[in-house]
Amino acid sequence: MYSIDWSIRKKFQIYNSNTRKLESISPTREAFDKFFNKLFDKHSFYIEEGGGDTFKLLALKHGHQVFTTPGKKVKDLRDKLKLPKTDKGDVKIIGLLAKEYPEDFYEYQEDDILTVKIYLLSKEYTKLVKDSTRKKNQLFAFKNKMELLATEKAVKKMVEKREATILALGKEIDILFNQLLKQIEKHPFWINYLKDIKGVGAVTAGGIIGSVRRFSRFTNRNSLRHFAGMITKKDNLSYNRHLKQALYNFTDQIIKKRTQPWRQLYDDIKVYYRKKHLDWKPGKVDAYAKKFVQTKFLYQMWDRRNEIED
Repeated sequence: MYSIDWSIRKKFQIYNSNTRKLESISPTREAFDKFFNKLFDKHSFYIEEGGGDTFKLLALKHGHQVFTTPGKKVKDLRDKLKLPKTDKGDVKIIGLLAKEYPEDFYEYQEDDILTVKIYLLSKEYTKLVKDSTRKKNQLFAFKNKMELLATEKAVKKMVEKREATILALGKEIDILFNQLLKQIEKHPFWINYLKDIKGVGAVTAGGIIGSVRRFSRFTNRNSLRHFAGMITKKDNLSYNRHLKQALYNFTDQIIKKRTQPWRQLYDDIKVYYRKKHLDWKPGKVDAYAKKFVQTKFLYQMWDRRNEIED
């Protein structure tokens, strides 16, 4: 039995609870492959939710079992034992938690594998789109600056090279989008709920499915709302930005597509805010109305979670 503690840009901590051996590896595909290739038997891996997706998929691919638990469970046990927070300490706490409280862990199933694939595709798609948009803006600015030198051979080559890069990115974006859509169309969350909402496409659905993952991760609908960044607090830095962006996409689309009942709710709450807050500017009214609709959307998903997750 192994417990795992992951952290971005740091070493992956792997602890064998049976031998009490602690191993640190780089968080790379090559290091993961090397680790799994040296294992002969099938093992169980215990890890916090929210990270280490590539490791989880590889573990499942090699026939191992993967169990996850909310980070709060690890924190609560660490606080109970009055131990400092360290990567090497946390990986042992996860191992202890797995032995003493196995019921606090969730075993990954087939749908969870599909969800992780959607999350990875969605994140990469979003990254490429941002990169492409940035490069297009940079090219536009470059052409304006070099307007008087546009006929120069060297400048023309630079423009052509940048245009080729943007074109190549566009092809990659199309490929990722098609792969994302292919995976989403298999998912119960899409089949049982999202596909019936006019305006919700692969990009928005990918952000929601990949970020929420399982409603059972959350203790109540307010913890889901907190996770989505809908609760404004100075110390709320742990919200999921990918989900928050997906919710922005949701409100933009239901407004454009006039999707009911969400568009009517948006229009009604704008009228309410204008009357209640006469000093608010139109931009603030719009932002708060969208946030209200996003919150109601989250609550509806929470209320229908059993049928959504099939």
